[in-house]
Amino acid sequence: MRKFLSQPLLVATTTYIGIWYPVTLYAQTKSVFLLGLATTLYNLANGAGSYFWGDLLDRTYRRVEFGVTLPSLLLISSILLNGNLTESLLGYSLAGFSSSLNSPLYSLILLENYSFEEIPKMNSRLSQLTLIGNAAGSISAIFESSYTYPLVLSIFSLPLTLFSISGVTGKPNFDRRLRTKNVKELSEALISFASFNFAAEIFFTAYVPLNYDLKNPKYFIYLSYFILYLIDEGVYYISARIVNGKESFLMYVSLTGRALIVLLTSALLKLRIEPNTSQIPLFVTFGSIYPVFSISFFSYIFRGLKKNRGSIIGIFNAVEDMANIAGSSAVSFFGNDLNLDYLVSFYSFSLSTITLYAFISRRYSTSSSS
Repeated sequence: MRKFLSQPLLVATTTYIGIWYPVTLYAQTKSVFLLGLATTLYNLANGAGSYFWGDLLDRTYRRVEFGVTLPSLLLISSILLNGNLTESLLGYSLAGFSSSLNSPLYSLILLENYSFEEIPKMNSRLSQLTLIGNAAGSISAIFESSYTYPLVLSIFSLPLTLFSISGVTGKPNFDRRLRTKNVKELSEALISFASFNFAAEIFFTAYVPLNYDLKNPKYFIYLSYFILYLIDEGVYYISARIVNGKESFLMYVSLTGRALIVLLTSALLKLRIEPNTSQIPLFVTFGSIYPVFSISFFSYIFRGLKKNRGSIIGIFNAVEDMANIAGSSAVSFFGNDLNLDYLVSFYSFSLSTITLYAFISRRYSTSSSS
């Protein structure tokens, strides 16, 4: 448990930056293009970082050094956010690059330091600490609108990170040939995951201009994320206990649920029925489906994976970020046509379902024949 003590501070920093900066940018400029550009740069840096950090971690035993690197880069990012437009975009991009280190680093620390029997319990604890950081970062954006907040959090997280993972080491487990084989076997799963995240990014990016079009106050957006993270805490806890043996079923339910929500939102906009405050329950329901999908998906994907775990995690994270780039770019490209945004999101969820079915069917056929 001690190894993950810095997670709330680190995640609060990245969550605050991830929500506060694009909302502030749009409030100041009212430019969907700049909003899409900022999100695209963030996800591009995050995607490049996901692959870079995952590959690097698999090649070395060092963990403490990388742990300290994360808050150090977030500290620099926070300072840049206080600059002009170019500097703030650079700082936001750096936040994306540095935050991508969190997932592969702490996933490897979890896998390398706990037994197979302990991993589900500790993974649940790690998820809960992460959600505490998410909730703290989102609610803080309501009361504090300044680069100072992530700056202070980054400073405090440095010594806490050093204390929490002091003495932790890993082991190199990189195998290029096996990694290539694993990626080929997971090709349909990667396409499904990309389609899933492309659709989700459209929904989340379009949520900002949707609220402004409805003349809702800015705090509605922050409040939506805060409620979502609170509910996610419980959903992660429950999901970890019901997923075993039901992964395929729960993945299909998750995809269907999200597809129906974006289709409903598109229909409301098409019929010129303004959802007003009802978009908060829709947003929270949409977001809270993710823990069920995530735990089910990765439990199924990583079953039996012994080597290249950091690299494979990094590849999935990179695919997620590339899909996020495409999703935010799509919102920017479509301009203010929010109905089209949600309709494209629905089609993408449909594609994700089809490719996931192909992957599960092929894996089932392979296991049956062997």
